[in-house]
Amino acid sequence: MIFFLILSALLPQQVLIATSRGQVHVPVSVERGAAAVAAPLLAGPLGLSTTLEGVSVRVSLAGRDFEFDLGVPYVRSHGIVYPLVGAPYVARDTLFLPLQWLSGHVPRLLATRYRWDAAGARLEEVGPHPLTGLMQAHTVVVDPGHGGVDPGNPGLHIPGGLTEKDITLSIGRLLSAELTRRGLTVVLTRSSDTLIAIEDRPLFCRSDCDLFVSIHINSMPRGRRQTTVNGVETYFLSDAKTEDQKRVAQMENDALRFETAATTEGPLAFILRDLQLNEYLRESARLAELVQGRVSGVHPGENRGVQQGPFLVLAAARRPAILVEAGFATHRGDGAFLSSSRGQRQIAAAIADGVVSYLLEFERKLAIGGPAR
Repeated sequence: MIFFLILSALLPQQVLIATSRGQVHVPVSVERGAAAVAAPLLAGPLGLSTTLEGVSVRVSLAGRDFEFDLGVPYVRSHGIVYPLVGAPYVARDTLFLPLQWLSGHVPRLLATRYRWDAAGARLEEVGPHPLTGLMQAHTVVVDPGHGGVDPGNPGLHIPGGLTEKDITLSIGRLLSAELTRRGLTVVLTRSSDTLIAIEDRPLFCRSDCDLFVSIHINSMPRGRRQTTVNGVETYFLSDAKTEDQKRVAQMENDALRFETAATTEGPLAFILRDLQLNEYLRESARLAELVQGRVSGVHPGENRGVQQGPFLVLAAARRPAILVEAGFATHRGDGAFLSSSRGQRQIAAAIADGVVSYLLEFERKLAIGGPAR
């Protein structure tokens, strides 16, 4: 008796089903020791259909079939068996389905259609965002490069005494605002002139993150090409293939010298070890391709394409991760563009376009049963 009183106190008394068909409050029953809901009450708002043959139950929802057996705490879908806390049952000629199936398996397996709000005990239909068409919630980590005692490169042609850290922070803030306007959740690794350890930055992008975007400004060393090379390039984590890729990776990894608690092993060894664990290289390359295409479309400089390199700032991010070199501070035209309000807004909007394009592709893959993240 005490168990049932505690169980009743912890569970919601009802759940709200909110879809384009309407809103319905469905009572939660615990008469068989586990929370359950009456299937007929779900038919209207969800368009759910059920077939009961002997002890076998088939539930069809949003084009997906779920197979239950009465009294058995499992559900099968697309050949995979998922455990349940409670089992389906029939009482008073009514089929009851486990609440865990409705609140857990439905929003996970039909993520492009439904979302569960645990705080409000609410299952709601997910509609496309009016600006992007995205169906799901997404979180993007935006990483403005350098900061604090690490100025990045000052360049030759960034006016007003600005350095790389100032430009990246400005673009990062604008990108955050642009992605937020499009319905995405954004986490900034830094929102002020502070130094974040280079190894800590990718750790912002773990379980509650979809993408990691690091923003930097390029430069050329002294020599005949110093003031002539211009344009934008986007990197993903891999081993460098060209001298230019090695140069850029070394330049960005050199920020490690500003940190008081740098890794005891060499950065290259750390990155190469992490490459073996990183399962998102292909997705990172695709994200880089989409972002590069958008940014090069608004940039006055050369389209330098998608590149790859062993960047410490991209290592350990357990999601697709890219680094955008938004232009050359050593080039007069790039420097003027990067330091202008118009240029920074165009770069931020273009990166946002590329991010949204990638996420739309990702959702389409999920919808047709592609690999989950």
